[in-house]
Amino acid sequence: MNKKAVEWLYRELPGLVDKGIIPAESAERLKQHYGPVEDNTGTKTFLLVFGLIGALLIGLGIVLILAHNWEQLSKLSRLIIAVGLLVAAQALAGGVLWFKRDSLVWLESAATILMLMIGASMALVGQTYHLVEDTDSFLLTWMLVSLPLVYLMNSASVAVLYTMGVTAWAVGGSYDISKQYIWLLLGMLLPYYWRMLRERRYANSTVIVSWTVSICFYFSFGAAFTNYLDHLGLVIYCALFTIHYLAGVLWFNQAEQNWRMPFKIVGLAGSTGLLFILTFQDIWRHLIFSRNSLPIAAFVLLAALLALVIGGNVLSVRRNLKVLHYTLIPCAAAVAYVVQVFDNSGLGATAIMNAYVLWLSISIIIAGIHKHRLGIVNTGMLLLAALIVARFFDVELSFVVRGVAFVLVGIGFIAANVVLVRRKAGWENEK
Repeated sequence: MNKKAVEWLYRELPGLVDKGIIPAESAERLKQHYGPVEDNTGTKTFLLVFGLIGALLIGLGIVLILAHNWEQLSKLSRLIIAVGLLVAAQALAGGVLWFKRDSLVWLESAATILMLMIGASMALVGQTYHLVEDTDSFLLTWMLVSLPLVYLMNSASVAVLYTMGVTAWAVGGSYDISKQYIWLLLGMLLPYYWRMLRERRYANSTVIVSWTVSICFYFSFGAAFTNYLDHLGLVIYCALFTIHYLAGVLWFNQAEQNWRMPFKIVGLAGSTGLLFILTFQDIWRHLIFSRNSLPIAAFVLLAALLALVIGGNVLSVRRNLKVLHYTLIPCAAAVAYVVQVFDNSGLGATAIMNAYVLWLSISIIIAGIHKHRLGIVNTGMLLLAALIVARFFDVELSFVVRGVAFVLVGIGFIAANVVLVRRKAGWENEK
């Protein structure tokens, strides 16, 4: 139950007890079940944000101050400064754990400063004694050394920085087999992230970590499976984004604000963007390959992802979520890929994807009309308009045909909105 619902319930409980509707013991058990409602969460969030910004500025400022006269210092002085920074940051973190363990602002700020000082100390010592081999090795070592702070100080900010850091390591430099270790590196964060999702799924810190994980995952996937993405990459990413969206709809769809549902937003935005990319014939013209030119592992990966898509769709249908028309994008793309194997011109694949977008937009419009939801209708109309705009630049049609198409879509926009607004006004008058 969200915060506003709990607040409403707590306001109603005294009246329900006074009227004898529920006993006082039941009211107390309800309060114990839902727990206390935190006040001033907005203030705490601002304090946390400004605390983290302050910690980052302090850490970067210290590094810049030292860099100003670094070349004039002896090796011993450099070592003392590097170790001193690390010890001071550790002392601060220890003091926070001892005296301010219940303060989220202090914990996050101290953990962030300590993580920055770990990196700064490693860089300073490495530069002084020429220990740093390359940026990738330094970054990986820094992230691994900093990872325990996530669990020791229960720090979401360090989790975010760690996720971004290991992703930068994965995508940086040339590809080699070691990039596959990105899944092990991200897996080390999984117990902490799973606990966040289980205990406070829609809290600000959890949502921020979810956004970071959602976005970094796709960069990491591309770095780890770059050899499999030469030809099947677009349909594989379509499947990934659709799975992302289904996960958001099935398990992360109860937040009050849209920004608290990163899985749903990232999945829908990514799959929709790729869908429109696949409606251009030039994209398919560059995907010329034979059935024997693709590695078996790529087909196995795609088959596994499509199986997950189908399983997610089955589960959504059982829960009566009615998102099937959104989630068939990878299936349509897979069919288009099969057609492309036999027709390298790309015409057949382009026709399939354009037909799917047309069907999708019409389905959304019809669903919006049935639900009397003007926003859904306009979404479908926007998809249809986007398809026509895309074909404006992609297909050799006369200006008259293009103009008539735009006029018809515009009339459809106005007519649909007028009809639904009038219907809505009629329902309100009846009430």
